[in-house]
Amino acid sequence: AKAAIEAGADIVNDVSGGTHDSNMLSCVASMGVPMVMMHMRGNPKTMQHSSNTNYGDDNREGEGVIAGVAKELMQRCLEAEKAGIPRWLQIVDPGIGFAKNLNGNLSLLKGAEKLRKCCE
Repeated sequence: AKAAIEAGADIVNDVSGGTHDSNMLSCVASMGVPMVMMHMRGNPKTMQHSSNTNYGDDNREGEGVIAGVAKELMQRCLEAEKAGIPRWLQIVDPGIGFAKNLNGNLSLLKGAEKLRKCCE
């Protein structure tokens, strides 16, 4: 992230929301640039395992995945704030295709407004 910003990038887009690199949040905070905090469970090899795509009681409206993604994204945002990244420099990304099955992805797309309200 630091090398990219020093080379001219204006923003850091971390598909792990800062979970795969223990120094990511503090690094981004020290540079004072915006950060995209994407939702993903597991890693690229494990993210599509059922243990990472299960969001509990997922009804017809996709409430389970929406609530689960919102809760986990907000936890990452709090960690980013603790590391020194102000909320106004954080962009949340629900991670369509990352640790969600087809129905979960569709629920997030159809429930984008619900997700936004959960992440306020």
